[in-house]
Amino acid sequence: MHFISSVLLFSTPLIALAAPFVDHASTKGYEVGTFYVNWAIYGRQHFVTDLPSTKLTKVNYAFANINATTGEVFLSDPWADVQFHYPTDVVSNITNSTILYGNFNQLFKLKQQNRNLKTVLSVGGWSYRGNFKTALATEETREVFAQSALELVMDLGLDGFDVDWEYPEDETDAANLVEAVKRLRELFDEYSAEHADGYHFEITISAPAGPLRYSVLPIAALDAYVDEWNLMAFDYAGPGFSNTTGHLSNVYPSTSNPASTDFNTAQAIAYYTSHISSPSKIILGMPLYGRSFAHTTGMGKPFNGSGDGTWEAGVLDYKFLPLNGSTVYTDRKVVASWSYDNRTGQLVTYDTPEIQTLKTQYLKREGLGGAWWWDSSSDSTGETSLVNTVSEALGGVGVLKKKENCLTYPGSKYDNVRGQTAVARRH
Repeated sequence: MHFISSVLLFSTPLIALAAPFVDHASTKGYEVGTFYVNWAIYGRQHFVTDLPSTKLTKVNYAFANINATTGEVFLSDPWADVQFHYPTDVVSNITNSTILYGNFNQLFKLKQQNRNLKTVLSVGGWSYRGNFKTALATEETREVFAQSALELVMDLGLDGFDVDWEYPEDETDAANLVEAVKRLRELFDEYSAEHADGYHFEITISAPAGPLRYSVLPIAALDAYVDEWNLMAFDYAGPGFSNTTGHLSNVYPSTSNPASTDFNTAQAIAYYTSHISSPSKIILGMPLYGRSFAHTTGMGKPFNGSGDGTWEAGVLDYKFLPLNGSTVYTDRKVVASWSYDNRTGQLVTYDTPEIQTLKTQYLKREGLGGAWWWDSSSDSTGETSLVNTVSEALGGVGVLKKKENCLTYPGSKYDNVRGQTAVARRH
């Protein structure tokens, strides 16, 4: 592989002209989160125990499903979620005991080891997006949605719930989403007052970065009930949905090559900031993968088909990038990077450590609340790890958000979660 210096290619970046620095870490600390996908235990062989938990403040678990008819939230893979036995699990032989195993048991253990680590269940995502419209359409189904979400949080020992509806289509969808989240907030607070010593269970939204989508989202109405907005600041371009090659996750638009930046993060941040109470509620999403275009002559150019993929055509895990024989380019003006192979005509748009360092500087200047990634199975280890890179760029473990998680779940149906309640209250 070959690297092209961004200093030689591009002049002073636009980020130098951005807003004055806002030291969010001096007040509340930064959120550093990642999405863990429940299918990672299969082909990827990536487990909850592989997470860099000491560098994280939050793990979003993806995904729960939602019943399109009843509104019930339910686990999408019970074996991976609550049944799979990790090597360190001690299998109970007590008659009539109900023990939590699987990924959620390991997450609960991580919470006990790192009291500043929160765990959140995310419902929906791209695969289950079609179920929300009817699932939240009536007062009855919204009640089922909120009650079942609370039950999962209570049973599994979680700290919150994330709604990932991709995407509300109209004013009716928007109003239904607000009512559903409002009811969930009420139930969380009622439960906490009675059973969890007033602990604040979080509600977050996985939020779109494209104007067509976020202009429909009832951001201002939701903000009263939402703790954080997980901005999905990626998938701006890809072989399955773009007309030309383009940047996956650029911060700014390009004036020299407009075809390469159909979308940009700065525009989305400005819109959300104008509709919510504080920019610190926005958590900047970053990719741990790249999208590959085949048979192209460069960035912002026509292409023909998807390039290589790790688990699916056209999508490559960051840990395998850059591909051998590719030259890596960096555009500091738009804050984006990509690789290109002259021999094969394959272009891969992805973030390098330099780019995610620049994004970290950007989020600090804008007063955002932190960073998160999709998804944990794709990162590398050591010095090239993007999670490590951003964590250090933020200021290290010492500047991370310090807020104790919850270990009090007296109503859990699982003995090992419910049993931790007495221990937590003794301490």
